[in-house]
Amino acid sequence: MERTIRSLFAIETDIDIGDIEAIIGGSLFGALQANVILHLGDLEALELLGATVGRPTLLAGAGMLFVYSVLLAFPFLAFISGSINAFVTRIIMLSRNSSLLQKVLVPLLNVSALGVTLFALGQIYGLLVGIVFFGVFVQLWLVFIGGPSALPALGLVSLFAWMTYGGMMGLVYGLAMER
Repeated sequence: MERTIRSLFAIETDIDIGDIEAIIGGSLFGALQANVILHLGDLEALELLGATVGRPTLLAGAGMLFVYSVLLAFPFLAFISGSINAFVTRIIMLSRNSSLLQKVLVPLLNVSALGVTLFALGQIYGLLVGIVFFGVFVQLWLVFIGGPSALPALGLVSLFAWMTYGGMMGLVYGLAMER
């Protein structure tokens, strides 16, 4: 069953149930890895995520990371639909002039061109999510509800976790779409 959805950015995209399953699966896989990274290196970030619903605990934060990852997965579809062609064109132009880049990219692209491309775009998206969502919106929400805040909340570990989330979401989504 396919539906045409007009996004906030006036981008029309056709989404079917396979797209929804793939993006949710990718976001949960990315969130699992981000949770592991945060548990190993930035417990405070998880507590802040839990505090967004009034429960500044590790368990609540881990659960909210999964919830937020699914909610943030759907804007990823709009992000990639507007940027994938320009990104691929830029990579092709860069690899045309670099034999080293060709040696690295050609085997990867032969395995899964869409997976590799969406992995890279997912990392960019994860960086944006980390800065805008976690670094700004979560902090503003915590100030609004009178919860704990930790400025600056966005450390290297949490930024790496969000980039991992985005990259893995893009990779899983790209691999699922190629099938």
